[in-house]
Amino acid sequence: MTPFPARAVLLATTLLTGALPAGSVRSAETVPVVAVQTVPLARQSITVTVSGYGTLTPDSDALATLSFQRAGQVARVLVRPGQPVAKGTPLADLITDPTAAAGYSKALSALTFASGELQRTRALRDQHLATNSQVAAAEQAERDAQSALQAERRIGTDRAGETLAAPFDGYVDSIPVVLGDRIQPGAPVVRLGRGAGVRVVAGVDPAEIAAVKVGQPVAVTPLLGAATALAGTVAGVAGMLNPVTRWVDVTVLLPPGGGGLPGTPARIAITTDQHDGYVVPRQSVLTDEAGAYLFQLAGGRARRVAVEAGTDGAAGTEVRGETLNPQQPVIAVGNYGLEDGAAVTVAATKEGVGR
Repeated sequence: MTPFPARAVLLATTLLTGALPAGSVRSAETVPVVAVQTVPLARQSITVTVSGYGTLTPDSDALATLSFQRAGQVARVLVRPGQPVAKGTPLADLITDPTAAAGYSKALSALTFASGELQRTRALRDQHLATNSQVAAAEQAERDAQSALQAERRIGTDRAGETLAAPFDGYVDSIPVVLGDRIQPGAPVVRLGRGAGVRVVAGVDPAEIAAVKVGQPVAVTPLLGAATALAGTVAGVAGMLNPVTRWVDVTVLLPPGGGGLPGTPARIAITTDQHDGYVVPRQSVLTDEAGAYLFQLAGGRARRVAVEAGTDGAAGTEVRGETLNPQQPVIAVGNYGLEDGAAVTVAATKEGVGR
């Protein structure tokens, strides 16, 4: 019998083997391996804040209204709104009203008359023509006339003019008068603010206002200048929406010496809670119909972990989950499209988050 069939089989096998690349072996199934980057999972301090925007304004308790104690005419206004002033700085000049000046002249004449009457009554008593009670009445009249004259001098009606000066270091908040105004005693002339008396009235989203309470610490960042954060405290929360902004007004007080120029727009960040928790990069947290989840690295494979996403801040997103394992790093890059149990290889480790 001819061995042709055996040789034919051997030839076919040789041809098929030669069609494959040298050194290659065909696998029944190729398993892909995904390159990922990971971050360690560790607890860190988490600060929950509520933001808002407003304007630095003078604190009403730190404003002082200055005035003249007599009627007159404004002769000069020596400052302008917003100007810083030192104690003793001239603010405005006043010319005494003729009617007020007449009051001083009348009080002076009354004292002259009362003194003369006292001398005459005493002389009559020495001649037994007046009683001691009459002398006592004349003495009382002289004292009353002296008091009336001293009162006129205290309010300045004995002077033709007067200069109003700053009683403390501060700034000019407003000037209710203009040159030439005729004013009455006690009429506002200049409003001064103390440099430390500053507050912020800021609008906060009504959806977040429930977490805001009086006494909570606030970081106030002016939006002009060096933008250094100032420390403040929540002093009040409005009980209604602002009809203009449609947000809820929150009043924040800055402590004495806290800084900040009135009129400056500012951003506030109210600390409503502070606790420890797990924080991961935002891109680590994925969602599907089952909810939020992330992948941790376990023995070279991706392990899907269901989580609850919490506060989203500058450091990342807070996550909570019963099956989170602090010993297993979190996959931060390359997690899209991963399946639970997929084989992965760590290309690099991201630093910073979670440490």
